[in-house]
Formats: sequence, C-alpha cells, structure tokens
Amino acid sequence: MAYKVVAKPVDGSEASWTVSWKIVGHESKQSFQSADITFEQSSAPVDFALHDAGVRVFLESAKGDRSELQPADLGHPQAFEFLLETLEATGEKGPRAIKLVTPHDKGNIIRSDIVPQRMQDLEYIEKTTAFAQPLQLFSGEEWTASTEFATLFKSSAGVIRLRDIPTTQITDAALQVLESELHNRLPTPLVVAGLKRRTIVFLEGSEVLPNRGGCAARFYGAAESLGIDLVVLAVEGHWLQGSEYAHWRKAFIPIEFGFDADFPSRIVAAVRQYDGPVDGILTIFDSYQIALSIAATELGLPTEPTSAYEVATDKYKMSAFEGRKSFVAASAEEAMKIAQTEDLPWPIIVKPCRGFGSELVFRVDNIEQLAAVAGRMNSARHGTEFVIEHYCDGPEVDINFVVYDGKILFHEIGDEDPKSAEDGSDSFHERDCCSPTELPKPEQAVLHDSIAKTLNRLGFRNGIYHCEARVDDSTVEWRRTESNAPELVPRSTHSSRPPSSWLIEINPRPPGCNSSDVIETTWGVDYWAVLLSIRLHDSDRVRAFSQPYRNGPQYFADMIFISAAFDKSKNGVWESGEVTEELVQRRPDLGRHISKHLTFMRKGDSMPHPSTGVNTFVAYLNVFSRRSRAHVLDIAAAVRKELRIEYS
Repeated sequence: MAYKVVAKPVDGSEASWTVSWKIVGHESKQSFQSADITFEQSSAPVDFALHDAGVRVFLESAKGDRSELQPADLGHPQAFEFLLETLEATGEKGPRAIKLVTPHDKGNIIRSDIVPQRMQDLEYIEKTTAFAQPLQLFSGEEWTASTEFATLFKSSAGVIRLRDIPTTQITDAALQVLESELHNRLPTPLVVAGLKRRTIVFLEGSEVLPNRGGCAARFYGAAESLGIDLVVLAVEGHWLQGSEYAHWRKAFIPIEFGFDADFPSRIVAAVRQYDGPVDGILTIFDSYQIALSIAATELGLPTEPTSAYEVATDKYKMSAFEGRKSFVAASAEEAMKIAQTEDLPWPIIVKPCRGFGSELVFRVDNIEQLAAVAGRMNSARHGTEFVIEHYCDGPEVDINFVVYDGKILFHEIGDEDPKSAEDGSDSFHERDCCSPTELPKPEQAVLHDSIAKTLNRLGFRNGIYHCEARVDDSTVEWRRTESNAPELVPRSTHSSRPPSSWLIEINPRPPGCNSSDVIETTWGVDYWAVLLSIRLHDSDRVRAFSQPYRNGPQYFADMIFISAAFDKSKNGVWESGEVTEELVQRRPDLGRHISKHLTFMRKGDSMPHPSTGVNTFVAYLNVFSRRSRAHVLDIAAAVRKELRIEYS
C-alpha cells in the first residue's frame, strides 16, 4: 500500500514523505510475521523540525484523505517517537526502511524486548526498539495487504530500522537479508498462552553500582522484560533500597549476611516478612548458595541439592570429588607440614577453597615458593582454608551449561588466553577469552562429556553452570603471533596419554557480566533470562531462551579483561577517564568491532597493587570479527595496545 505522511507546523510549509508497505509472506509454522515499510522524502522546507512544538502528523491516502496520527494510535509510547526519528532520518540521499515484527500465534510475549535482544550487532541495522510490554497478549491475527499503517505499529512486538541505503533496489535486498536473519535468530515460540506475573526473592550479594560494573543492569533488566517481580534481600543501606533503582524491585527487605549457622534462618525469616506469594528464591553469589539452598528447602521452594552446592563451592572438595590428589591447609604451618610429609605433585596450584575472581591463586614450583605464598592465604575475603593440588598446564577454557530436568539444552566453550602466571608472573587473573573454541573436536567432546557426568553425579538437574577446566595432555598449545596475539597450534611434544578433562571449578550460576554479554551477542542466549525461567520451572521459556542462533555463532568474539598494571612506587590512583569510550571515539576503526565495553574506574579512584593478589580489573571490552578468529585476536591485541591508562 502507498500513502503519504505529512507533518504540518503551526506556521509555514508542511513536509511530506511517501510511505509504502508490504506484508512479507511466511510459513504456517513460523513464529513471527513481518511487514516492510519504506519512507522516501517528497518535500521538506529548509530547517524543518518535526519535534517543534505544535507540529501535527497526518496520514494521507492516495485520494488525498487525511487522518491525524496521535501517539496513542501507534500503541507503545516509543512507537510514535520512533516514527518521527525515522522521518527525520529520511533525507535527500535515498529511502529509509523499517521492518515491523509481531508473533504469528496468540499468547503472551515471552519477553518484551525479544526483538532487540536477538538482533544485536548486525552492521546494516541502525536501531531496534521493543514495542511490546512485559507479558503482553498478542492476538496472532494475520497481517494482510489491507492491514492499516497504524494497526501494523500497534500490533507489533518490535521494529528494526536499516542504516541509510542509497537506492530502493539495495534497500529491498537488505530487507530480504534481514528477513532471513529473523528466521535465523528469533526463537520458537515467541508467545506462550497463560503467562502471568511471578515473584522471585533475590539474595543480592553485590554492592557494586550498575555503572561501575557487575551484572545488575542485565539481571534486573531481564526480570523486568519477562514480567517477573523481584523481592530483594540485601544489607541495610544498599543502593537498591533507595528510590533511584526502586523500579527494579517490588520490595526491599534488609538482611544481615554472614557464614554463620543462623544465616539460612535469617533468609527464611526475611522471606516470610514479605506479604505476598513467592514462586522462587535465587542468588548468583557462590558463597551464599549453600545457605540459600537450606532456606529454600525449609520454605518449600525449588532448589538444587544442598550437598551439590557444598562440593561445587569448595575447591578442595571439588578436586577430591574428581578423584585428584589434593590437600587442604588453613595456615602456612599446615602447608609446610604437608610439603614435608607428602609427595607433592610439583608444580602445584595454591588457592583459597572458597575463593572468587582468581584472587590469591598462585603457581608454586618448589617448597621455597610455597613458604612465600602460604602466608598470604589467610584472607578475610576468602576464608582461611586453601587447597594444594597439581598444576595442569593444558589449554584452559570456560565451558558453560544450561541444564533443565537433567538434560543439557545448550553449552558453549571459550578459550582462555594463557594467564600472566604462565609467562612468569604470579597472577592468574583473566586476560582474554575467545569464542567459539578452537580446540580439536574430540577434545571439546571430552570436556563436555566429562563435566556433564560430574554435574549429574553431584545431583545438579536445573541451572546454569559456569565451569572452568583445562585439557590435560592436549594435542594443542598456545603460542604468540607476530602481533603478539595468542593462537592454539599443534603441540611441539606429544603425550602418550589421550587428552582428558581437568575440571578446575563449577560455579553454579552464569558467568560474570561481560562473559554473559559476549555469549548473548555471539550465540543469542541470554543466561539471565534462562536462569530466571529455570528457577520458576517455566519450561516453555527455558527452552525458548536456550535456543542459539540456528546458523551458529554470528561471529568470532573475544572478551578483553583489563587489569591494573603499575609500578610499586606509585600509589595506585586512577588518573584516566573512561578509557574504553575514549578509545572507541579516537579509533572508530577499532570501535566498529567493539560490541560492549565499560571502564569500572573513575578519576581519583584507588586500587591495590596487583602483587597483593586482589582482583584489580579496571575495564573490559568485548570485541568481534566476522572475518576470522585470527582477525579478532589481532583486534584484541590492537585494543590493548591503544588503551591510554595512567596511574599516580
């Protein structure tokens, strides 16, 4: 159909745009239907501004009949604004095109932002906007050639605008490519009949503000889009208790945290304070999983076995569960006694039993080094006990599993860049993680099968499990390229033993923020939405959100972790600004390959020296390439080189 959109100011000449649309044909089993709308400028006075006060917008038929368009006519509050932005962007260079998307079936939308969430990082897309409300009921009514312009907007779940394209012919081709990407990316189903608001109690263990890192924005944003109310349990005075982020939670209940025997009872009492139904209870903080599981059992809410958490959150117990020779100590004296009386499998790893963030993890080659590091292990952050076990030097990976009803719905593997400790320093902090993995297929299968069996033996049947492992006796090893980028190449010396899985740890939660983000953009799977749905045993949404892109990962991706690095003579004061944003602006050639980034520090912030073993991450960047894995690693090396960081 062809119409005109006319913008009429209070005074002066009006502007107009030709608008035409068509309904894209679709299959009966398809989860969505779409409409392509093209805008082309007909006339516009000099300095015409659509957002000026008093400007009215009309839709004019081929016969010249006009009907005024009001914001309410287009449904979602953002729809009218999106239309005005599109008209403003349609100039003399050529047409602008948008694609409206709606579910093909009747039911409640699985998440309100499903269209922008699944359409990230496509170079020919300028903007995507959600038009759906959480749990909105869609009729599934068929769009036809006679469906009116306003009805298309009002019944859409989301919209996509293409970048500026010079000709109609190229625009049509781009819309066809976009349609194929919708087939590739959108999950099935998009709607589920009978979805209702549910309530989860969330034990919030982080006090990091959303703009300073952490997973808050992604976690609470996912809950909002799914129509899930969160009752937050956190310390008195937490930032979620105030008004600025009150929209993220339905209620806030202060609670005293701790590792004492009474903590589960305090959780139970706090939940019972809430005057309303509770459908689930959840935390994403490893150190609180045991207490939460005990509390959930008492409350009659779904949980995984407490015994499984007791092993998974203790690195000594996990090592012993895997059948490895390992030792536990709670002091330097105990460690030295072990070294003097036991045949330690040198080289060894020494790390806290309940550690996190790769803090206080050391490779030790002899008894003298053990004496030096053992005295540093008594940490208020991680407890007194630490594990001593053999150091496996095979390639390290992150391998994540979505498990539901005991079945693996999705998993992916990323290759961890060798830690600086493997180059001679004493730090095991993360540097880079590249996905998808380049490990040989047989070694990927060894990791998958072995860790899946461990999860099953522990009794984990529902959840997301962020695992770290190495491949013992791998057939490949890391080397540096001319650009100093790491690459996996055939091992220079071969082992007589077949490759095997060396499980380092199981974290019963999604990986951290930037790690989950890069998996979402690479594969399409949002772990936070999956986690929330699992806790509610919402089977339809668990399975929908666990579906990766049908064509596989959309690109090669690398997570870059930037840790503090400064001389001990300095005080560790951050003298830079937002270094990641500065890089994007200064080097747009690199910026076009950066999906997400964040600088955690602000000018004047202080941090401990890396030699303390404390996590000193200052920023992260997720970079990608559609060309090759080697290309994305070269980009990552260039990004590291170009970051401008100063300390005093």
